[in-house]
Amino acid sequence: MNADRLLRETLHDWAEEIPPPPGPDLADRALLRRRRRRATAVTVTAAAFALLVGGVAVPVLAETDRPGRPEPERMINDDVSAHPRESPPRRLVAAGNVAVSAYQADRSTEERDGVERTTYTWHLYDPGTQQYEKTRWGWLDVAPGMRQAAVLEKTLPASRVGILELDTGKVTKWIPLEHEAGGVQWSPDGKRLVVTAYRGYPDVETDDLDRYTSSHARTGYYLVDVDSGRKEYRPTGVDTDGRSVGVGRMDVRWSRDGTSLRVLGAPGGDTIVTWYDLEGRARKKAPPYEGLDQAHAGLSPDGRHYTVGDGWRATVKETRTGRTVPGSSGSMTLAWADDGRLVRWECSPDRNCVQGMGERLVLTDPAGRDKIPLTGARYENTPRDWEPLITQR
Repeated sequence: MNADRLLRETLHDWAEEIPPPPGPDLADRALLRRRRRRATAVTVTAAAFALLVGGVAVPVLAETDRPGRPEPERMINDDVSAHPRESPPRRLVAAGNVAVSAYQADRSTEERDGVERTTYTWHLYDPGTQQYEKTRWGWLDVAPGMRQAAVLEKTLPASRVGILELDTGKVTKWIPLEHEAGGVQWSPDGKRLVVTAYRGYPDVETDDLDRYTSSHARTGYYLVDVDSGRKEYRPTGVDTDGRSVGVGRMDVRWSRDGTSLRVLGAPGGDTIVTWYDLEGRARKKAPPYEGLDQAHAGLSPDGRHYTVGDGWRATVKETRTGRTVPGSSGSMTLAWADDGRLVRWECSPDRNCVQGMGERLVLTDPAGRDKIPLTGARYENTPRDWEPLITQR
């Protein structure tokens, strides 16, 4: 990487940040990172000019190039599989009841005619090779238990959803879709899918909503019973005049208990999130511990703790008292590994990092102690930029 490009990427990561709105899934995080990049472009340019005038060079060292003793690769025990030199990981990353089942990498963004289009490459864990392997799918989600994945073909939106067996790497069932889809998610019990339909490619951004809603907006979603293949389509996301509530990825998502569906936006555009029961009736309030201030990990399995935050920073609180657990404030909490351990993003101790630069996955207790690094650090807009998909195993 030449010095100019290295400097530009480093300055980009140092630019001011915009706190992201809440969202418990990988699709939300990927979209929010794109929005932050666009909003900080002016700040980055100014900072770059200032540093170049001053003659300052700011190198970003690869993790294996940093001074000091590197952390060893390790399978700690049957409960924790950690590879702190790998970013993105090559081998299984897991802790307690959860694992990184797949990840997005190799992000590419192009802007044309006022539309910013972002594409990703998915890497899926292969039990046969025991490594993450590059896939040909445009979007996917892994079922609890990590034996099946739901896949959409590369060119989104897709006209069918496939059920992929991870052990064999073969699609055992295709479910046709009359309304083409750009997103899919398994229910927490692994029996159903919610499949989000779009008019066009979903991972786009534009300021000209009136022009592009007819070609890119979300149109509705399917509820699919995987065993039988039965499906029900429900239109959503347009107001009474037929206009969309927005452009870009707005996948419908399951609640953590599988009893409700979260729909971003609403007809008329006055509501940020609407929750529906499985019969399609709007709920008056969000499910417990899934409100706007609830961070990604949510309620712990034993119900003793829960996480709150702004979508990136998160804090752990006691359920009974509502008190903050001392030392628990930090980067995004992704999942509870079990009753007393969390998987979260965190800066390496020898780095002064911001979102998108220098975070690694770690396993901690609620108070942020007993940290076990699970992966190496990631850097936005470099080959080491990736987003994990965390799945119950």
